[in-house]
Amino acid sequence: MTRYWPAMLSVALSLGAVAAYVSLLRAPVVRNHPALYLAAFALATAIAAIASWRAARWPNLAALVISAALLLVGGYFNFVLARIPTAATTLRVGEPAPDFTLPDAAGVPVALTSFRNQTPVVLVFYRGYW
Repeated sequence: MTRYWPAMLSVALSLGAVAAYVSLLRAPVVRNHPALYLAAFALATAIAAIASWRAARWPNLAALVISAALLLVGGYFNFVLARIPTAATTLRVGEPAPDFTLPDAAGVPVALTSFRNQTPVVLVFYRGYW
């Protein structure tokens, strides 16, 4: 079994990248920058490809299939499915703002529609502190 250590390393690296990504999903650095675990998938695929090229046996080929599948699925998920949608709510100058309701400084909800057809309204958004 020791002659299949590249295949085992490839699978361990791929599954370790999946486990690390899932466990660190709440960290914005990991969630917003998938390059590290995609690089781990690519490295695992390269290790398995070299092992399969040197000896085309089923453990090496299985490791290659697993690593390449995780690389493809991870890339598809992050670059196709999880794309940030284009901003459909971009306003042009002179266009009316969409209606929304937010709390004012006292915490009372205020709707933008309550100011329609009145004097011009200036909206100021600031970061509040608790």
